Amino acid sequence: MRQKETYLEMAQVEHLICGSPWSPFYIRKNLVIPNVSWGFLNHEADLLVVSSRRTLTEVEIKRTWSDFMADFKKDHTHYDKKLSHLYYAVPYRMAEKVFHWLYDGEYKGVSWNGSKVNSPSEHNPHGAGLIVYCDWEDKVGGRRCWVNVRAGHMNKQNEYVINDKQERELLRLLGMRVWALKSGIANMQNQAHKDRQKSIEKRQRLIEQREAEKVDYPMLFD
Repeated sequence: MRQKETYLEMAQVEHLICGSPWSPFYIRKNLVIPNVSWGFLNHEADLLVVSSRRTLTEVEIKRTWSDFMADFKKDHTHYDKKLSHLYYAVPYRMAEKVFHWLYDGEYKGVSWNGSKVNSPSEHNPHGAGLIVYCDWEDKVGGRRCWVNVRAGHMNKQNEYVINDKQERELLRLLGMRVWALKSGIANMQNQAHKDRQKSIEKRQRLIEQREAEKVDYPMLFD
């Protein structure tokens, strides 16, 4: 049986990338917005990271090789004048294969920024970087996520810095994501409460039914 590239869900991967203090995309040091739709950029972004300097980094998360390859068959690329850097985040089990698709060089899978890149490949015109993440059973030295190759600068000659209005728009999008999540949690809690009430009522009906079915047998002996 062929082993899956990863068993992690999208939210778990996002947390590995942005939820730990060692990460360059740590949420306490950056503004990180998930699921940025068309409009702000000329394409969708899984994660958009706003640095303290108000520059933008996109992280494109891939969980399978077929999903990764599909990215190169789209009509649009990940280039946008607003972006400074682009990273692909991929599972450890397919990271070496992805490395050789994106770069000419020597892959070192468990090294922080340790792979040797001679040059980006023809498939990687914008010098995308590489993030590697692991399932629990694949973690190396206690690490489950690291930057394997640093991204090149997409617009080095004319770096884009977002303005106040754009930052507010991203904060609005982040607020929408937070409240959508809270709404989902509230709906699950409401449903759990309804299910619990139904269970209590069903149990009470069974108790009442058993009480009603009890038969008083006459005593055979006084």
